[in-house]
Amino acid sequence: MIKGIFATLAGKQVNERRLDIISNNLANSLTAGYKASRPVFNVVTVESESAEANKPQSTYVNIYDSYIHFSDAPLVETGNTYDCAVEGDGFFVVSTPEGTRYTRNGQFMLNNERKLVTLDGNPVMGQGGEISIDGKQVSIEKDGSIFVDKILADVLKVVDFSSRGGLKNAGRSLFVNTNPVNEEITPQNYAVRQGFYEASNVNVVRELVDMISSVRAYETYTKVDQMFDDMLGKLNDMGR
Repeated sequence: MIKGIFATLAGKQVNERRLDIISNNLANSLTAGYKASRPVFNVVTVESESAEANKPQSTYVNIYDSYIHFSDAPLVETGNTYDCAVEGDGFFVVSTPEGTRYTRNGQFMLNNERKLVTLDGNPVMGQGGEISIDGKQVSIEKDGSIFVDKILADVLKVVDFSSRGGLKNAGRSLFVNTNPVNEEITPQNYAVRQGFYEASNVNVVRELVDMISSVRAYETYTKVDQMFDDMLGKLNDMGR
């Protein structure tokens, strides 16, 4: 019975965590540049303390982490001069008070100082640093080159990583590189599209199906948990 109780509690915990991830994905289904998270499951085996049998005492599934699903999302055409999308590999580089961040959300604008910034006001980085645009005619080429009145002003900094496993969500469609050994590299396969931004890659139908599955599983584990409670209650009554 103890093994069953342990497995039931683990099952409830797994589905609670899974529902948290699904809920966050659904909440960001319309957030530009958002990348869906997926749970990472592992099997935990608790060894028997008995020296006689030397057999596993119990085995259960656990969620020990989540990973970011970096698949491309559809591009949304806006026609806005400063909106940009990375088509293919790579991320825009953004300077924030917390440090360098990376994003696929290219909804940019000019601030009062005529610097290119995100909607949160964080400077978008170019090859020469923060990007200043002072002119009327602005054209952004596929390689990220920014021409202002037909004069090259800067080049949007687009970077990637040999492994994206070190990238973690930093909120507002921003990512932080948590592995300093995993340095920035220049992507080989990308193009910048002016007048577009990348939507969220959340598949709402899939998330809803997963949510229904998780809710049903949680309800089943709850019923089993209640059954064990009733059984333990009866055993306690018999022992009095």
